Amino acid sequence: MKKKERPVIFPNHKADETSIKPYHKNYEVKLGAIFKIGEPANRSYLYLNDSLNDGAQDSELIIPAHKIINQTVVIIGILELSNAVQKVILERKDKNDFYRGQSRLFVNLDQAIVAKELIPV
Repeated sequence: MKKKERPVIFPNHKADETSIKPYHKNYEVKLGAIFKIGEPANRSYLYLNDSLNDGAQDSELIIPAHKIINQTVVIIGILELSNAVQKVILERKDKNDFYRGQSRLFVNLDQAIVAKELIPV
């Protein structure tokens, strides 16, 4: 019995010529780094949280987006969670509250920057 020939799906693609492009961050994750809050990814912010508890049913940020857009924020803490996720704690640069006593935001920094919810300054 003769084997069937399988069709070549990508004839011009060679496995050893695959270019691996390194990802370069144009920001530093360190205390005192400055960022600006951008537009929400959806109708609410996906990666800016008002607490560390992401699993809560009401996981949307309770701060209205129009109150915090274009605010300048500073990293005041860096947390390494047990599941190897790094979160940062943000505070406004002028030390005022974001909205009604909410003085800090907890952010998954890499995802927030990709979603353009945070913009490096």
